[in-house]
Amino acid sequence: MIKKLTKALVTAGVIAMPTLAVADTTEDLVNALVTKGVLTEDEGALLSKTHAKKEAGAMKLKNKSGLAIESADGRNSFKVGGRIQLDSRDQSNNDSADTFDIRRAYLGVNGKVANYYEYKVVGNFGSATTLDEAFVNFNWFKPMQFQFGQFKTPMSLEERTSSRFTNFMERSFVNNSSITTGKEQGAMVHGNVTDWMGYGVAVVTGLGQNVDGTNAANDNNQYIGHIDANFAKPLGYKNQVMHIGLNSSYWDADEANTGAFESAQTTLGKGSKFFKLSANGADQLVKQTFGIEGAYAINNFKVQSEYAVTEFDTGAQTQDLSAWYADAGWLISGENYSKAYKTSNMGGKFDRIKPGKNFDPKTFSGGAWEVVAGLSGFDATDFTSTTAGYKVTTGVNEATAWRTGLNFIPQENTRIMLNYQDTDYEGGTFASEKGEQTLMMRVQFDF
Repeated sequence: MIKKLTKALVTAGVIAMPTLAVADTTEDLVNALVTKGVLTEDEGALLSKTHAKKEAGAMKLKNKSGLAIESADGRNSFKVGGRIQLDSRDQSNNDSADTFDIRRAYLGVNGKVANYYEYKVVGNFGSATTLDEAFVNFNWFKPMQFQFGQFKTPMSLEERTSSRFTNFMERSFVNNSSITTGKEQGAMVHGNVTDWMGYGVAVVTGLGQNVDGTNAANDNNQYIGHIDANFAKPLGYKNQVMHIGLNSSYWDADEANTGAFESAQTTLGKGSKFFKLSANGADQLVKQTFGIEGAYAINNFKVQSEYAVTEFDTGAQTQDLSAWYADAGWLISGENYSKAYKTSNMGGKFDRIKPGKNFDPKTFSGGAWEVVAGLSGFDATDFTSTTAGYKVTTGVNEATAWRTGLNFIPQENTRIMLNYQDTDYEGGTFASEKGEQTLMMRVQFDF
């Protein structure tokens, strides 16, 4: 009777074990009970099988790179993540731009259901609360996935790179609303053709974040395409990245959308509008962009560059706006850039740099150190006073900026950045200022 009761209690206890228990511990316990004769071999095998089935559907708590709950079979997950970026800046001839602010305060969730259905919802709780991203992705087939909602478009290497991992605090002149399309509402087909080639084709409203397309305005959609490849992988070049990518977009805008185009995201500092284009008698617009991107990295050295040009065609006149940048980075602490490069499911990008050794405040050693330098420019000389086209009404017709920075990464989730930039203007409303020097600093944490 005692033996039967012991069997019953043991069986109930093993089956009811917490789902976070380690599988090996459970197996060892069952084997020990079989060895001592409390359970027969057949009973032990049946008990192990029953517990294995229960564990396969269990949820496990994970805290590696964020807080996540995941089923043991990996088919279901729920992760909480976010970032905080605290910025300060000092501009030489614009005291009103001297600030200390919360540049970004993101908090969101992402995960998957039944293995194939991925989701993400992120809010920005910085200076103003806005919806940053909200989409669902059907990952039925790796080379061809379907995404719907508000998401980051694949256009531009710099745009695909998270603000957590960009070379500088501010993106280049290429990254502005007249050239690079950022986060939009729409649908996208994307995927990895191979483990070294990615692509994305999107149909979006073209109206920006949190702006719905409306039939009342007879809105035409914007079409975006991107493809890139890291040729170092098929060629067998270890510890290297040889990235080449092409970007394009096409938007036949209706009358309601032929208004102003401007950029509030600029290397001059948060909120500085380095140009604003306004329609000057234009009642139609076809806006087309073509861009090329490239990056080469070997061990702890990296160079990265992009060039893009947008054509504004009003029917009566065609005008071009172009921008470019060239950056270089050196991980002086010896980490490898190729380990930070990811072939994502809509194009390659540089991701998180993990220090070889985390910073130890007791010995004041460790952490990753990076030196970066770059040059960026933009040309809108086509946009002078015209009869039936666009013109620069605020800002400048040309600008060139050189910049340098020192980045310290104590551990993979923390980053401290110090940037200096010198910008020269030509033409437009900033012409009398001739130039501007900006010193910027950022403290960042993400999870």
